Amino acid sequence: MGNRYSRNGVYDQAIENYTRAIELDGSFADAYFNRGVSHYELGLYDEAIEDLTRAIELNPSDDNYYGRRSLAYLFNDQLDLAQADSDRCDELRASG
Repeated sequence: MGNRYSRNGVYDQAIENYTRAIELDGSFADAYFNRGVSHYELGLYDEAIEDLTRAIELNPSDDNYYGRRSLAYLFNDQLDLAQADSDRCDELRASG
């Protein structure tokens, strides 16, 4: 459901659905990732970074997680962290 809301730009409802999924399974990395993306789309960069960081902790080999967090860092004026995540994303893509 969260993905459907997100695709339609109803990010607040998507966040609620992803939060419910996380409550049911706290190790569901994609739920953290998708909730982070929804926060990002709303301009809530600190919240996005928090969720994307948790997704990375749960699944550190997903290049998309680093790529999206890099953008959140960039828009949050944390340029060094944005570059580090961009580099890590490139490394994972090259090795995969």
